[in-house]
Parts: sequence; structure tokens; C-alpha cells
Amino acid sequence: MKKRLVGTSAGRGLQQIARWHALRSLPLANPEQAAATANAILADQLITRLCPPGGTFLDIGAHIGSVFSAVHAATPSARIIAIEADPDKARSLRARFPYCALYECAVGEAEGEAVFYRSAGKSGYNSLMPQDSHEQNKVKVQLRPLDALLPEAQPDVIKMDIEGAELGALKGGAGLIAQARPVIMFESMGEGENALGYSPDGLWDWLDALDYGICTPDRLAHDAPPLPREAFLDAHRYPFRTHNYFAVPSEKREATRDRARSILNVRV
Repeated sequence: MKKRLVGTSAGRGLQQIARWHALRSLPLANPEQAAATANAILADQLITRLCPPGGTFLDIGAHIGSVFSAVHAATPSARIIAIEADPDKARSLRARFPYCALYECAVGEAEGEAVFYRSAGKSGYNSLMPQDSHEQNKVKVQLRPLDALLPEAQPDVIKMDIEGAELGALKGGAGLIAQARPVIMFESMGEGENALGYSPDGLWDWLDALDYGICTPDRLAHDAPPLPREAFLDAHRYPFRTHNYFAVPSEKREATRDRARSILNVRV
């Protein structure tokens, strides 16, 4: 049912109801998760409306299309590019969303072939990295660096949710990112190095070297400075502050802040 409702007004309405129900239930459920839940809701609101009219939105790890379809609904003139490694999901996305330029592959540092692990019960955990907590099956997929896959792309906003492979995708798209200087929303979880050899400190260092600052969703619309390295790493420790972060090039910080204020109706 959830998959069929993606991209519809009913689906977006139900998603909004679910967000606010999650917030209201926190005091009775698990108040330690309040910050992470609130930031997840803010991240959803921001990422679907940050792309400017006529801009380009790149969804890496498109899953069932819930994010890019919301971007399309909010900004119909935006060009939508999506990347999905799961062959079944990629076929479904291509059939359901003809306005989306869909690439069926995984993204990483180099060209090649990779094993993609698919969770039988929770497809949101599909990844290049095996997850011990879920039953999985394996499929071989093409692995492409973003620079080779999208040599002419100029994305304004990138959403990246690929279960621990984010730094590899960024490294493979170093040229694209240096040229387009997009705002990037990415997921980051876990304190140390994962099975792919990537870690939060490596992610922070890579973005910092490109003059990107990292903000939590609740700070994007405000004047607070980007997270210093230790604060970013600390946010990965329980109780988590957030799992979603915005990386913003320094020269776009004020413009991104102002757009976030408009989206969230923040008055200063």
C-alpha cells in the first residue's frame, strides 16, 4: 500500500500525519529519541523544497521514490535524476515516474561490479554493506562513480541515503561536487569505521577539505555556525542528535539559510 501511495497527494498527507504522530508520541514512547525524530521530520520538510525552480535534484538511493516524488510535487519545474541499485525497485521507479531520469546502478569510488545486499523484510536497509540484523539476499550490480555516470550534471541539491556508502559516492563524484557545489543531505550513522572502510570522521574531513560546512536540520535555518568536527562525531553517539545532515558550501550558506527559513516559516 505504501508503495502505491508514493507520489500521490493522499500519500503525502498520510506521511505528514505520521510525522506529527511520531512527535506527539515521544513523551510516552522514548523521549531520548526526541531530537533525532524532530530532526528527521525537519530533514524531510527541507529536502523536498530546497531545490529551486528550474534546478536539478539528484536522489542517490531513491528506494521507492518518496523523496524525489515530493520534490517534483513541490517544484514541478525541477529536473529529477535518481539512482537506485536494486534492479526491481529501479524497474518500478522507471515505470511509475516517467519524469525522472533513472540510473540503475550503485555509486562508489571506481567503475566495476559489486555485491548488493537486499533485506528481505526491510528494503530501506538495502546496501553495499551487509547488515547482520536482517535476513538478506545478494545480487550483483554495476558500480559507477558519479563523475563518469553524470559528467554533465549540475545538481543544485543532492539527497544521499545509501546505508554507509556515502563517502565512497562523494569521492567518486569529487569533480561533479567541485563544479556544481550542490547542497547535500546525507545520512550518517555509527561511530567507527564500517565494513566498507568509511567513517564519520573521514566524511567530515572530506567535506571540510572542499569548504563544506555540516549542519543539523534544526540549525539549517539559523545563524549558528556549522558543526565542528567533535560536535559532528558526538552526534553519532546515543542518544543520537540526528541521522541526517546537510552539507552546505560556504559560499551558499546564507542563501541556503534564507531558503530554509522560508520553507519552515522561521521568523527572525
